[in-house]
Amino acid sequence: MFDLHTHSNFSDGTLPPEKLIEEASDSGLTLMSLTDHDTALGVPRARAAANRLGLPFLCGIELEAECEDELHILGLGIDPFAPKLRGIVALQDRRRDERNERVFELLLRDGMDIRPFMPETGGTVTRANMARAMADAGFARSVNDAFRSYLGRGQRYYVPQLHPSMPQVVDAIRASGGVAVLAHPMKMKVDHRRLIEAMKAEGLWGVEAYYGNFDEETTAYFSALAKEFALRPTCGSDFHGSNRPGVTLGCSWRDTEELRVTEGLLLSRFCRRRGGLTLNEFQRAADSITSELPEEFFKGLNGGVVIAERAKLHKKSLPERPLYILGEYRHGGPEGCYITLYYGSFLKTKGHLRGKELEDELRRVILHEFRHHLEIRAGEHDLEYEDDLSIAEYLDGESADEAPSSTTYSSPFRFEVR
Repeated sequence: MFDLHTHSNFSDGTLPPEKLIEEASDSGLTLMSLTDHDTALGVPRARAAANRLGLPFLCGIELEAECEDELHILGLGIDPFAPKLRGIVALQDRRRDERNERVFELLLRDGMDIRPFMPETGGTVTRANMARAMADAGFARSVNDAFRSYLGRGQRYYVPQLHPSMPQVVDAIRASGGVAVLAHPMKMKVDHRRLIEAMKAEGLWGVEAYYGNFDEETTAYFSALAKEFALRPTCGSDFHGSNRPGVTLGCSWRDTEELRVTEGLLLSRFCRRRGGLTLNEFQRAADSITSELPEEFFKGLNGGVVIAERAKLHKKSLPERPLYILGEYRHGGPEGCYITLYYGSFLKTKGHLRGKELEDELRRVILHEFRHHLEIRAGEHDLEYEDDLSIAEYLDGESADEAPSSTTYSSPFRFEVR
């Protein structure tokens, strides 16, 4: 049971990150994410608490993008310190501060000074915080009344805020290593199919089809839309603590096959299980290694270095001694010249490695593939011959801890016997 949409008192929730994690654990969640509005400042504390309690945790954030209606996008599995994401957050902070000051001025002009009643937050101040302050000050009957009568769209004290574009937000999330999920689409008055189609083209990963206490018919509709566009359905409560009474952690969960698959995909991608290597760790190590290589190495490598999530067996692999492809160099085909690193193969053969050991092993594979690339450019084939010899030794049952070979494109591989 998972909940991928929650808020702490670092935005407009009422619980500190540690308490939120404790309640998630007590509620029986097996995976959760903290997704405060436009800030990830509470994430380190939440992650530390989750590690103490053994609760799988995704670093998260909720960002708003420019749209005809309020468009919120969840970033799950993010690196909070990634440059593009930090840039988006800094921009949102400035614009939100400007918006908030204008709202405070308008309220004060009409005799409603809510500043003394504003709740303390460790990060983002939202309209929900203002609504709570208006209720506490007696200017509104409740938080909902504050929105309906004063702060909601079209009301006297509503001040629009500029937001980055949808492609900018999705790109920043993906650049941070995370996946982008459309939050609570059922709350939006838009052409949902057109919106999801446009977002899929920019790299959207999932749709929050299971949300809060919405009815089963609505849930089924957005699950069907997710399936139509080959996106993953997710679920989130949008928990805010006492700021949203009646919403409990995990309340949107349904024990369905599609949500179990989504949970498995997220766990395998972002969370260590049984000491497994995460995709994010693998990607970061590969990026670090390739960034150190001379620019000359990349000349003619028009497809660059790409990561494939799956494991790949060599066509001559023996059942009793599986031969996994760790890296692959291809050239001469319609897709150009590129290197592929197989995360799934590393997971099966090297998934126990961490830190320098992982980097050393990955560096060895990457340099092997670049040697193929440089030899092909020079018209040489020495490493291909070595690869063929290694495969022959593997088939003869001799030492074959590593057995590179080549494909129909004369495209050398990097292998590992397991």
